[in-house]
Amino acid sequence: MTVREQVRKLEESLPVEELNVTAFGKKFQVYPWLKGRLFHKLIVGVETKQERNFGLYWKQLTSIFYGIFNLFGKYDIWMYTTSMERRMVNGKYTDKLFDYVGNELKWKSLIIESRILNYYPRRKVASKHVISRSFFLLFEELYGRIFLRKIQVNNPELLEQINAHVDGGVASRLLIRKYLSQYRMTRFWLKVLPNPKIVMMSVAYTNFGAILAFKEKGIKVIEMQHGVITDNHHAYNYFKKFESNQFPDTILTIGTKEKLVFSKGNQFPVSEIIPVGSYIIDQTLSEKSRGNQKNIILFTLQDGSIAEKFFNFILELKKEIGQEYQFLIQPRHVTKEEYVQQIPEVEELEFSTEHFYEAAIKSDCHVTIYSTTAIESLSLGTPNILIDIEGKATEQLQNTLGNNIYTAFVQSTQEFQVALSQLVNSERELVIKSNEENIMPGFKDNIQSFLNSELK
Repeated sequence: MTVREQVRKLEESLPVEELNVTAFGKKFQVYPWLKGRLFHKLIVGVETKQERNFGLYWKQLTSIFYGIFNLFGKYDIWMYTTSMERRMVNGKYTDKLFDYVGNELKWKSLIIESRILNYYPRRKVASKHVISRSFFLLFEELYGRIFLRKIQVNNPELLEQINAHVDGGVASRLLIRKYLSQYRMTRFWLKVLPNPKIVMMSVAYTNFGAILAFKEKGIKVIEMQHGVITDNHHAYNYFKKFESNQFPDTILTIGTKEKLVFSKGNQFPVSEIIPVGSYIIDQTLSEKSRGNQKNIILFTLQDGSIAEKFFNFILELKKEIGQEYQFLIQPRHVTKEEYVQQIPEVEELEFSTEHFYEAAIKSDCHVTIYSTTAIESLSLGTPNILIDIEGKATEQLQNTLGNNIYTAFVQSTQEFQVALSQLVNSERELVIKSNEENIMPGFKDNIQSFLNSELK
């Protein structure tokens, strides 16, 4: 059963839209708050990428005063993002979604950054005006622990039924407290600080409380696509109708195909889907070239338990064609050392020291399971081979890349070798051209045109 089918089954079998909590004199629809965690756990096996522990709290605590001097300025745009969006560009760690707008265009912008997993010194960061979100999270955590300790949903039986769809359920009480506190404290800061004209976010589905507070103040909320959006992305597929006050007004996508996701019975309550392209793709194409190296295969890893199966595939393949090709591993959030502890044979593999975009443009072929990088690699001129482990590649990317002649879906090392022989010498300009539906060219002009219309 695909993720989309699982979402449909849950939402059509239960009145999920009726799950609510009463606080501050109003009712809040709660199911969207739980949905992301429920299906993340169903797919990956854990609720979140990073467990709440002393180390996480300590890192957040030490980040509180990062960029604090930027807090009280007057800005046209507030931009919510995470440090995971930063890539090295021209010697600085650059937010690939928002730094072009904040640094190069005429509107003054404040980046509010969740410093998760990656921690870059302020002097090495490209953003002109940036502040750690830890400052705001501290007050949200304190408010929730002090004033929202006994908060409960109005229909606990329905909550139990929803949680029963995933083994062990999710920490619903913590999530409810999180979003209520997020809402309450965002309302407070909007009273204290000069208000922005618009708000942009890299991930709207972790900011329901903040979005509601902004929209109550008449501030438009715009989500900038940060990863793959397909029919099987649970956060963007709804089969029941929900109030739009917790969802973004507009989603800026990297291509035109995403518009199809929000049709075909999908009741995700967004007003506009506007394709603008990708800054980091355009920037990499303008600055980097293929180079002289040959026969490089880039493997982009996946998070969760599926990573071990992917490594086993890579190691088997290396025995078969490792003499002919250079295998280069592109990590995500887990280091090589951590992988070696689980699978000692990983020690023999070479890990990339560059970010994905630099590594991909130099490679002859890109390999992953269902990462967004499969879409991005094509726009850098590099063909794909997708390993269909547990059916995840077809489930997540068949509708997006299934008709692209420069992408192959395989299940065995033998099928891989056949596909590689067909793709490895593809004309790079033709590969790029084949993907314009998925990644629109001309990001800089597109985003400026959009903001001109929003910030007249």
